[in-house]
Amino acid sequence: MANEVASKDTVNVNRDDYDAMRDRINELEDDDASHIYDTLNKPVNKTGWLWVAPEYFSRWRIFPRCFISMYIYLLYEVTMWFMALSEPNMAQAGLVSVVVGAGAAWFGLYVNSTSTNQDVVGNQPIQQQHGYNSTSSGRKK
Repeated sequence: MANEVASKDTVNVNRDDYDAMRDRINELEDDDASHIYDTLNKPVNKTGWLWVAPEYFSRWRIFPRCFISMYIYLLYEVTMWFMALSEPNMAQAGLVSVVVGAGAAWFGLYVNSTSTNQDVVGNQPIQQQHGYNSTSSGRKK
């Protein structure tokens, strides 16, 4: 055994040190697990901004507007690049065609989509307006 050469995968550690490290790792894992359990089991504050924020993201359509703005920028850059080419070939024209076609599809999806739950914000309903004097014929008697 004295003649054996230690490989790169072996480490010589005192048994007491190893047991102490293993016990410390188990203690840390137990502390982390209890902290995560406590965090996940806290009651949810349904009036806080984290609960209401997704509704506003949906209502204001922030992500679709960002995507359509980036598409407009991409279309502008591709158009400027294509017009600057001295002799465009079929592959370059095909790229421009794909960008324009994808934009038409994206724009159609953007225009035809709606946000969700437009009548409730948080726990409070929004008053719907139906125009001037919608309960009667339009004239005051």
